[in-house]
Amino acid sequence: MHVEHAVRLQHPINVVSAALLARPAKWFPEAVGLHMAGIPVRKKVAVEFGDAAQISTWAVVPLTWKATFAEKLFPAMTGRVAVSPVSKEETRLTVTGMYDPPLGKFGEQLNEKLMHKVAERTATELAASIAERLNRAIG
Repeated sequence: MHVEHAVRLQHPINVVSAALLARPAKWFPEAVGLHMAGIPVRKKVAVEFGDAAQISTWAVVPLTWKATFAEKLFPAMTGRVAVSPVSKEETRLTVTGMYDPPLGKFGEQLNEKLMHKVAERTATELAASIAERLNRAIG
């Protein structure tokens, strides 16, 4: 299954790229999740960062994360965080991920009814969290 969400930062691409590539562990949160009825529901995750790539107009950091507790109940997510220019002063940050639903056939059915929406909302909140952390790093 595929999830993706993009947000915009009010900084030039070169500034955002530098912050993204400097120290990924600084901008990736310790826990990922979403808000349900206004209450944050978070899960601690173990993250592995791949080799980052940068070209003058974009930068990308591949990553994989998985739950640190009850791993078999939660899918591992493989994806990336990428930045690209929107204008001279604005940058798009995109979080993209792929996952296989856990728990076999039951997990596939649960994914269709509920879990894919949870994964989409998690990607949305993760993109916002990363953007907030990058904004703080940029100052």
